[in-house]
Parts: sequence; C-alpha cells; structure tokens
Amino acid sequence: MSKKLSYKNALKRATEIMRDKQLVTRLIHDTKDTFQSKAKTSEKIQAVKFQLFTFIRLVRAYIKGYYREVSVKNMLYTVGVLIYFVTPTDIVPDFLPVGGFVDDAALIIWLYKQLGDEVKQFLEWESKHKQITSINE
Repeated sequence: MSKKLSYKNALKRATEIMRDKQLVTRLIHDTKDTFQSKAKTSEKIQAVKFQLFTFIRLVRAYIKGYYREVSVKNMLYTVGVLIYFVTPTDIVPDFLPVGGFVDDAALIIWLYKQLGDEVKQFLEWESKHKQITSINE
C-alpha cells in the first residue's frame, strides 16, 4: 500500500473518529502506547516526541471543547496523522530496523510544519492553560 493511499485512508477514518469522543480518546491512548513501543527501537520516533505529543494535546483540547482555534480541516489532518501513526500497515513496515519508522516521523514533521501558526497559537494558549491539556489526562 502506498504512503499516499494509506494516509488517505487514515483521513477518511479521521472524519468518523472525530464524531465520537470515545473513539478519539481511544486513539489518543493508542497513540501514546504506540509511541512508547516505537520509541524503544527508533531514534527517529523519539526525535518527533514533542510534535507528536503536541498533536495529542491539541486533539484532546479540541474534542473537550477547551480549544477551537484550529480549522476543522487541520484537525482532520492531525487525527489522520495519529491514525497513520498507530496503524501497523504503512509504506515501510515498522518491523524493518531504522527505515520502518522514517515514514511515520516524516509525516509528523510535515504536518507540524504545515500547521505552523495554528500550532504556535495552540502552544501559546496551552502555556496559559497547562492544567487543562495535561498529556496524562
């Protein structure tokens, strides 16, 4: 399955998941678990921890209604990236050493850059409301 097709499928699923708070909560939990697992074997994934966990906190704040200053389109992209990250079938199988996580890390970095100002605004908002967006919630 090509990376583009796999991410397109993740975007389709993102629309469904965004409609159900329980599914979003499960996705956040799965993303954290997947990160813990992948980070043990991949420096590439460890390198994008800040960006990935920023996305997790953004999605949580959005779903709970605390923060809505991000476009719906960009929220779908963000949820799509989280789905892609937790999905074991992507362009480079994760069981391959080193290369298996490059596509995950590249997609996370790409989206973080694409969201640019919206991420900066969220981080500024979050710094004033840190108790709301705790990653351990």
